Amino acid sequence: MVDDLAKELYEAGKITKLHDECSLFQKLTELDKEFPGAAVLLFKKGILPKAFRDLWVNQRMLNVIEEIIGPDIAGHPVWNLRPKIPKNDMLIVPWHQDSAYFSRDSYDHMVPTAWIPLLDTNEFNGGMQVVKGGHCLGKVAKHTCCSGKHWYVTLEEEEMEKTLGRNMKEDIVNTPVPYGGFLLFHNLTPHRSLSNMSNDVRWSMDLRWCSPHQAWGFHNIAEGILFRTAENGNIEPDWKKFLSVNRKEIWQKRHYKEVRYPSWKKVLPLHTKCYYY
Repeated sequence: MVDDLAKELYEAGKITKLHDECSLFQKLTELDKEFPGAAVLLFKKGILPKAFRDLWVNQRMLNVIEEIIGPDIAGHPVWNLRPKIPKNDMLIVPWHQDSAYFSRDSYDHMVPTAWIPLLDTNEFNGGMQVVKGGHCLGKVAKHTCCSGKHWYVTLEEEEMEKTLGRNMKEDIVNTPVPYGGFLLFHNLTPHRSLSNMSNDVRWSMDLRWCSPHQAWGFHNIAEGILFRTAENGNIEPDWKKFLSVNRKEIWQKRHYKEVRYPSWKKVLPLHTKCYYY
């Protein structure tokens, strides 16, 4: 994937070399130095290689998920491969609950997530934090969006204290995850990823599962993909149909607007193309 992106940028005249001498954990950083935003481009491509698809339907993973949501299991339409290059504020994901990205018809059921890093992670290289007990009241707190240099929604700490009953001085938990492990949480768990202060790209995936009998909860943009039922534990997933839907392209066409703003305006709506005057 990184090699393909390098070739695209090189052929377009955006970079001067392919950086083939760099490893998986260095190359994207060098591409981004020459062409700022290269890491975001890769993230937005939404590529799901076969090895990652195989992990999503790994029988041991599905056995764990079955204990949580039952024997009928589907892959949720929201998944991501995340390259977090060092010291890049645009790739820092602030506090949020996953439900803030879903439509309200998903609020009444559980969507488990496995956050899977492709190297050892900790609080210094873009690891994860969660808020202990933030899910216990079963509430989706108020989120805001588009502040700072990123496009993510944000759950303010004051809001978590008020709505979720948390003590943010005591309830933040660092969750180091070794290579080969994963962090399992669900759509009401407040969490965030930290800045990557190391010299390596922090690669990670987030994969989600849900019951196929519940609403997909993705704003009618895409449906999930069936992995297992009580009657059939060896379903062949229809990857061709699932991957034929370009989620980001549909979202952009549905919500993209051009809006002109005065130069002093600082906070902008999500999914807008903005001009300053």
